[in-house]
Amino acid sequence: MPQTLSRTCLGSSNGSSSSSKVATLLLLASCSSLVAAGGGSREGRCSGSGYMSVGWSGMSRDKCIERAAEVQKDTSQCSFLSYSSSLQPQQQSQFCLCFKDCSELTHPSVEVWETVNPAEAKANLDDSSRTTVVITVIEGAAGLLVAMIAIVCYNRHHRGIRAASSLKDNTNGGTSDGLSDGTSDGI
Repeated sequence: MPQTLSRTCLGSSNGSSSSSKVATLLLLASCSSLVAAGGGSREGRCSGSGYMSVGWSGMSRDKCIERAAEVQKDTSQCSFLSYSSSLQPQQQSQFCLCFKDCSELTHPSVEVWETVNPAEAKANLDDSSRTTVVITVIEGAAGLLVAMIAIVCYNRHHRGIRAASSLKDNTNGGTSDGLSDGTSDGI
């Protein structure tokens, strides 16, 4: 029966559906947005004490990047941003650090740091946000399309069952209005 339904609704005999093609396209788009969001990050923290802390308690990584890009734009003192989600830097509000120069990266024990160019990282955040919106819209449209296809399939399938039932009644000498001579009752 599922094979019959797919032939009836999609007009194909090989069993492939357009919804599987849409799902494949959505998966590829999602993967490309994940690759785009990662760009330019290096593991470690810029060395030296010549930094400016631009973070505050509860600040997210994305907000840290946005703030650092703003500082760089306004002062040119944040060419490099070192960010950590580790407990100690977070507790000390020393997790979002701007550096003018960064010739060497350090790897403090029990802390995880990443260093990025804040302008590039912000551009990646913006691109990622746009991509996320586009993907969400595409996923919504695909869901709507799948629902519409399901409704059409359901209606065509049940219309076919009613037609087959009516044809069966007619070939057995009966009519659908209950009259044996095939005439209407004049109403």
